[in-house]
Amino acid sequence: MSRISATTVPVARVSPAESDAMWGVFERYYDDVSRAAFDADLAAKDHVILLRDGTEVRGFSTLCVRPVTVDGRDFVSVYSGDTVIDERYRGQTALQRAFFWYVVGARLRNPGKQVVWFLISKGYKTYLLLTRNFATYWPRHDAPMPAHMRALLTTLARDRFGDSLDEQALVLRVAHGRLRRAVAPIDTLDDPDIRYFATANPNHTEGEELCCIGVVDAGFVFRFPLRVLRKLLMPRRSG
Repeated sequence: MSRISATTVPVARVSPAESDAMWGVFERYYDDVSRAAFDADLAAKDHVILLRDGTEVRGFSTLCVRPVTVDGRDFVSVYSGDTVIDERYRGQTALQRAFFWYVVGARLRNPGKQVVWFLISKGYKTYLLLTRNFATYWPRHDAPMPAHMRALLTTLARDRFGDSLDEQALVLRVAHGRLRRAVAPIDTLDDPDIRYFATANPNHTEGEELCCIGVVDAGFVFRFPLRVLRKLLMPRRSG
């Protein structure tokens, strides 16, 4: 299998052909989605990470950055919208590396403000991206969420999704598209993070999404590259 490359581009520079290719990948893995909703989501973002094999689009992730003030504290939120990768290329790290530099760039441009990753997860693999790569994140099975972080997460989710948010559970009750059942089914509960996700979002197969937040702190900046490096070296070790 060839390696995919990642390029981060402003949404305004995405060509019609690239948008069509992105939609082609997206609709293969999600049910109850429409092209109009997809286009609207894309137009509301700042950038897109395009994943290519040569000239062919094989996946993408949409991103936007917004300042937010909660209880007198200033934050910067990096929000991930539609994200999908052709299953043949899963396990590669191009998207993760591009995302790392994107959020680190947001942190460098906003000294003195706490930068966070705001994401919604309808599948456990998205949740594991948070738990495996961030040192400081919520919700989680092994620590309660601080009050100021819960207030921030609730504000971000309510501002973007309104009445879809169940504030007690931090779950979006109105589905915004759902993963096809054959994609990333939960086949084990041995992992405590997977077990937590299944408990916190029991209706994920119906498209309900768990609202999550990760802090772009020193723990993330040092931990993330080490995990990517280990993953890159793993095939060499096994050979």
